[in-house]
Amino acid sequence: MLSCQRDLFSIPRETAYLDAAYMSPIPNAAVAAGEAGVRVKAEPWKMTIASYYDDVEQARQLAASMVGAATDDIAIVAATSYGMAIAAANVAVPAGSAILLMENEHTSHRYIWYDLAQRSGALVDIVAEPADGDWTGAIISAIRNSARPIAVVAGTLVHWFEGMAIDLEAVAEAARAAGAALVVDGTQWVGAVPFDVRRVRPDFLVFATYKFLLGPYRLAFLYADPRWHEEGRTLEHHSWNRLGGDRSDFYKVTVAEFLPGARRFDMGERSDFAVLPVAIAAMTLIREWTVSRVFERLRHLNEWVWAEAENRGLPVARPRHPTPHISILDIGDRLSPDAAQELKRVNVHVTLRGTKMRVSPHVYNDEADIERLFRSLPLR
Repeated sequence: MLSCQRDLFSIPRETAYLDAAYMSPIPNAAVAAGEAGVRVKAEPWKMTIASYYDDVEQARQLAASMVGAATDDIAIVAATSYGMAIAAANVAVPAGSAILLMENEHTSHRYIWYDLAQRSGALVDIVAEPADGDWTGAIISAIRNSARPIAVVAGTLVHWFEGMAIDLEAVAEAARAAGAALVVDGTQWVGAVPFDVRRVRPDFLVFATYKFLLGPYRLAFLYADPRWHEEGRTLEHHSWNRLGGDRSDFYKVTVAEFLPGARRFDMGERSDFAVLPVAIAAMTLIREWTVSRVFERLRHLNEWVWAEAENRGLPVARPRHPTPHISILDIGDRLSPDAAQELKRVNVHVTLRGTKMRVSPHVYNDEADIERLFRSLPLR
């Protein structure tokens, strides 16, 4: 199993940071890469046209390797919401059809579908949280038993708030059988959970880098199925997603053809000289470790979380279909009202929402961090 990688990060031993699902720290190598990238802009007279392309293509290739995609399938976008907006601009949503969402989806993956439904005359149908925790069965049942034709199933592998896993392959099969597009938010698991788009075949999959990919804020990647490569509608029009943008006379062609593959969806100013190198350095580390070994490490740490909670007699019940890399524990009325402030005061960091505590370790954590969390947890 992959060992603790804390030495590669600037995390003091006295800090127990267990909140990667909120925002991860970046590795020291990524900090250095970002600093070097900033210096590129400090000396623009040294820049060449390669400055606008080389890092872009390296980042695209690394992002593709995280999800089993081809390099041509990946676009560089600004955020999860940006990628979702591209998906919404392309999928067919006729009046009277339905867009299927899970209850309490993240806003970056929710708002755009309500906006599209309002503009197209469609409806958003919500799959309620199932009492037995089986989101997969609930989603498939909603697809098969819908009174309206399903235009889009907007899903994910991990419910961001409940910490329950979904069998995306089964959901994808049901969506295809219903003639629906499948749009997936991977921000809460890409980089931490092995995944292969060739098995699921979503229309679009978007994932930001600032969580389990250990990367910067304000950067995401969009996988677009090859069916969208020729006719897909982009949100922005600029030289960098067009053929000949690297030529000195690029302006002479009134409207140039798009670059091949998903590059047509690239955002403007995609070659951010400070941000992209951070993502490249972080994803290079993950590729060296391999996502499979990262996953095994995180599964081990999360097993430790549940074991500590149970050993200390906390009234928690493991979900029927838990995601292995995030633990969400409902502690009920045992959790002190000022628990969040008390934990921060002793430099222990998790996400607390109501009676629920989300613990999301990464490769920089070890068992001592988890034991410290439960020793410090303010209870009543």
